[in-house]
Amino acid sequence: MTPIEIYKELPKTNCGQCAEKTCMALAILISKGSKTIDACPYLSKETVERLSGSIKTVDVTETILENLRVETEKINLEAAAAAIGAQIVENGIKIRCMGADYIIEKTGSIKTNAPVNVWINILLLIYVKMGSGLKDHQLSDAPIRWVSFDELKSGSMKTNSYKKESEIPLTTMFENDYTLTVDALMRIGAERYSDQPSDDAWIVYLLPKIPVLILYWKGDGEFPAAVKVLFPHDTDTFMDVESIIFLMRETVIALKEL
Repeated sequence: MTPIEIYKELPKTNCGQCAEKTCMALAILISKGSKTIDACPYLSKETVERLSGSIKTVDVTETILENLRVETEKINLEAAAAAIGAQIVENGIKIRCMGADYIIEKTGSIKTNAPVNVWINILLLIYVKMGSGLKDHQLSDAPIRWVSFDELKSGSMKTNSYKKESEIPLTTMFENDYTLTVDALMRIGAERYSDQPSDDAWIVYLLPKIPVLILYWKGDGEFPAAVKVLFPHDTDTFMDVESIIFLMRETVIALKEL
């Protein structure tokens, strides 16, 4: 059933007793599988039983991953390897991501010894797809020119979302346990980076062509602690800004779990 079809079965009172602001919001969540039809307290038992068998949810992430896998199957991975910093291996390429190795096979399938994470797999295939389309003149061996997220293409329009998923939680992690956070960074391959205006700085390669420079100011009585993450100026040629936000979100999650 579509959200509209589900909505038609709801009371349309927007009472909020299901914890959602509107009946339409609830209908959308039910269609995605995030909530079940019995979340509405006003539906009869007979209606719940009737609708439960009709609602088929779709895992959006799995659909995205499958579409990317099909697109990857059309890419010459060996030809793309140099552009994206991958290593050619039997039946595909190897990419290092956040301290773990991933094998991208010619079929678009991904193998790794790291814990399976559908979002990391999606981000890897987006990286391969975008990087494989780069021309020689778009690639450079020049020293990295670091820029803030809002300087990337369309980054200024996504700054609030980016900070919420990246710099704000990282700042909180450093404030809560500086030593543990630094240890977690080192475990995903971070190295200290000198001659920066911050109190501490680390460079970590989230993907071969997407290193990030993490700057940390400890704060004092006058200024609060703060984190600033910088990117190579050409990062948006390897990954769109929405995907960069997800990459940083997954980085924060990984650091918390280490």
